[in-house]
Amino acid sequence: MKRKAIIATLTAAVLVGGGTATAFGVAGSGSGDDAAQPAAGSAVRLADQDAEQDKAGGDHDDDCDDHGRHEHGRDSNDRREDTGAVEVSLREAVQAVHKARPGTITEIELDTERNRLVWEADVLGDNGRWHDVDIDASTGKVVHNRVDAYKDDDRSVARGARIDVAAAAAKAAEASKGTVTSADLERDGRWEIDAVDKQGNEHEIDIDARSGKVLHHETDQADHDDHDDHDDHDNHDGDDGSDD
Repeated sequence: MKRKAIIATLTAAVLVGGGTATAFGVAGSGSGDDAAQPAAGSAVRLADQDAEQDKAGGDHDDDCDDHGRHEHGRDSNDRREDTGAVEVSLREAVQAVHKARPGTITEIELDTERNRLVWEADVLGDNGRWHDVDIDASTGKVVHNRVDAYKDDDRSVARGARIDVAAAAAKAAEASKGTVTSADLERDGRWEIDAVDKQGNEHEIDIDARSGKVLHHETDQADHDDHDDHDDHDNHDGDDGSDD
């Protein structure tokens, strides 16, 4: 009888507690001195364990969503970087760079930094030192403005350029009928400029940094139908970028 009474008491306790309890077995056969002991191998799942696992699963899903958004953002930036589809044009970025660090820009390009599109510029400052200046391509604000102690480019090339980066980029935009995404002053005294037009064709244009003359114009045509029709390259060499 005592055994049955103990079992009944335990059952009632489980029901009153809403099913949250620890199960016990009863050792012995009927002695009043017998103590209730945990049943070997038996356990009742705590009610909050499911909630903990649901929470863990939810966090995992959130992490996956964050990762997906990050990947989407990175892909979007890559496309904008390739096409130059940004709020701040190269011309506007050049103006912002000059305001932040007066001097001669020898290189500027659109790039992604920490999932943000920026115009990265190398500047030979009026103080005779090299500087890195980054401009946010969405807001035009200065992101970085610091001395580059490791840059060792020939200062005479920068000082000998009569055509600055803005004029060279304007010349390249006119020749390509597109948007300039980078401009780099080479050691041989020419601007090497990359641009992309509205059809997605990529242009590489070389401009003499002293005369402004177009030295070379190469077009890599966009392959919209994904077929290799052997017409991906269309080279233009000449003063005005036209076919010979």
